[in-house]
Amino acid sequence: MTDPRSSLIVPLLKARVPAEVQLEFPLPADEEPIRDPFAADLYVTYALEVADEGVPSGRRYEHVARRHCAELGVAPGELRRRAVINLRDLRPELSLSWYPDVRAVTVSLGGSGRRGSLESGLLLDEGFLEKLAQDVDGDLVVAVPARDVFVASGTGHPDGIDKLRWAVTQVWAEDRGDDAADPAWDVPAGSLLTHDLIVRRPGGWDVLSV
Repeated sequence: MTDPRSSLIVPLLKARVPAEVQLEFPLPADEEPIRDPFAADLYVTYALEVADEGVPSGRRYEHVARRHCAELGVAPGELRRRAVINLRDLRPELSLSWYPDVRAVTVSLGGSGRRGSLESGLLLDEGFLEKLAQDVDGDLVVAVPARDVFVASGTGHPDGIDKLRWAVTQVWAEDRGDDAADPAWDVPAGSLLTHDLIVRRPGGWDVLSV
């Protein structure tokens, strides 16, 4: 029987941790968060999104390990599909803000153009990606420099690709506290993901070459 808490499972994208900074004492196998490879240095984990007034965002995330799957009544292989469905239900206010000067768009899950905390999880939503790909020329290209940032364009829009690289630079500069950074790209601590742009091709996602 499926536990009602399974409706709280959401996708969390993360970046691979270099071997030299991994935990000295690894967790037991059944306690390790389930990880699915994605593209570049990104992988997908899954978590229960729990309301918590004690944290600034009002939400905290409890990672799903194999032992939790049995408790929740969800097979590990079903986590991705379940997480995508839940993301749509938990974040129904999706907004697209197209830049006026180039063919590029920022996607937000907070409503009214405000970023939420799970925008990068949209990389798993094939239905949404297919629709977005129809709005750009060439293959869909996405920047997810942080967990709550999703900016997209197409390979047929060189100026749009430049805008994605600019967004990546802004997000990482803001995290470093650079004076030149735009505060609009402020991101929560620990949410940075990757400098790479990734491109959606028929065979899957890959890093966009320079």
